[in-house]
Amino acid sequence: MADLSKLREQIDQADQDLVKALVKRYDLVMEVGRVKRASGQAVFDPKREEQVLDKVTNLAQRPEYEVALRAVYQEIMDQAKRLEEDF
Repeated sequence: MADLSKLREQIDQADQDLVKALVKRYDLVMEVGRVKRASGQAVFDPKREEQVLDKVTNLAQRPEYEVALRAVYQEIMDQAKRLEEDF
């Protein structure tokens, strides 16, 4: 049986990595928002969102996590749209 405290340390590290990745993603989203505004494009692109959802579920290569990953990424993208619209 795995040591609970060691598993929690690994989760804490994964959380740190995830937050860093999300901050980087949102920084890029803000830049995309500036480019879209400058060119008069809409923030929401449903085709692009579906491509991203398909990509992340395929990257995981874990079908048992597909529903959870799609839900999490949908929320990530919803928050990204709010950031793009607000700035």
